Amino acid sequence: MLNKDGTMNELCGEFAGLPRFDGRLAVIAALKAKGLHRGETPNPMRLGLCSRSGDVIEPLMCPQWWVSCGEMAADAAAAVRSGELEIVPASHEATWFQWLDNIQDWCISRQLWWGHRIP
Repeated sequence: MLNKDGTMNELCGEFAGLPRFDGRLAVIAALKAKGLHRGETPNPMRLGLCSRSGDVIEPLMCPQWWVSCGEMAADAAAAVRSGELEIVPASHEATWFQWLDNIQDWCISRQLWWGHRIP
């Protein structure tokens, strides 16, 4: 229901194009005008807030991009097992294998969306 710029999308009918907070107020006003408003109650849920701007972080469904890490992890683990790569100190090898033998694909969409750099 949201566009990437925070406005209500075309599926929102008469509210399309309104900024999200204005859209909420307009929906409440429309419900009251039609006699369909049933009241408001406090909602104790925690809102996600941006640490920089303090804005509410809205959930936004969008395609996700993933990096397949399985082959890279298998190669890195094999390099240590074969002696091609040495972990110093050797006591950290267990952590190395624990991490790489249980690797999961990496979703890079969030990092790109929120501005975090990909190493």
